[in-house]
Amino acid sequence: MRETYPADDLLERVGGERTLTFIIGQENQVDVGTLAARFIAPGTTISTDESGAYDLLPGRDVTHRVNHQREYRAADGTTNNHAESYISRFRRMQLGQHHHFGLAHLANYANEAAYREDTRRLPNGEIFRDILTKCAHTPPHRDWCGYWQGNTRRPERLAA
Repeated sequence: MRETYPADDLLERVGGERTLTFIIGQENQVDVGTLAARFIAPGTTISTDESGAYDLLPGRDVTHRVNHQREYRAADGTTNNHAESYISRFRRMQLGQHHHFGLAHLANYANEAAYREDTRRLPNGEIFRDILTKCAHTPPHRDWCGYWQGNTRRPERLAA
């Protein structure tokens, strides 16, 4: 039996404006709370799964949870499909294109997957113009210059 949800309720669920990625040691309440305080606007409705790392969020914002052991979508229509879609594409990128993600460049791989996720519905020409414009207006970065002269990449910075 399919559940139905009021159309007005579903129209209000717009999701995030863009995908943000962070490298943390492990998913935990301290890091999630720190990132939420810094990057989630007050009053935002948050959709999560049942991970204990998100237990403190209901005290901060309206939080809807999906128990994936029992259901794909919660009774009120809540899903965390945006996050699940990103993770799925990230894994496919790892297995199908790169085969290995080194820890020194993990943030770059995660950001590439986030950009692909955020632009997946745009025409190829528009994505090409966007990337070309960003390349033309971005100054050289220390991590991507001088590697033949011995410049080595700095270690990843943890988010929290």
